[in-house]
Amino acid sequence: VGTGDKLYTPVIRDCAGKGVKSISDELNAAVSAVESGELTAEFASMGTFTIMNLGMYGIKSCAPIIREPQACALALGTLENRIVPSDDPDSEEIYKESVMMTATLSCDHRVVDGAVGAQWLSAFKSHLESPSTLLL
Repeated sequence: VGTGDKLYTPVIRDCAGKGVKSISDELNAAVSAVESGELTAEFASMGTFTIMNLGMYGIKSCAPIIREPQACALALGTLENRIVPSDDPDSEEIYKESVMMTATLSCDHRVVDGAVGAQWLSAFKSHLESPSTLLL
């Protein structure tokens, strides 16, 4: 969350056991706390996984930097239309337009093996392609 010349990273704990709505509510509360200047010690503590949404600024991709003691950082790029091969065998068109997003994961290999990070990124991709799987 940016406020002029400072950047704050809200910490949302135990996301694995929360639904999208609960995470969204906590994030909105954290953004409001930053905007009103009511930061708490809990808010300033460090997490283990950072998500950066640079797509909202029109950025296509980014190489996120991991800050200790974090294990991973995920950068999300902007949504864009791309021309890709058609996977419809009944279509006469060999290409189609598809909405795509670049997601880049950086892992601290002292904590997370790169192969495990790749498996996580694959599961993340599957969830984005089928959003109903994100509902608890």
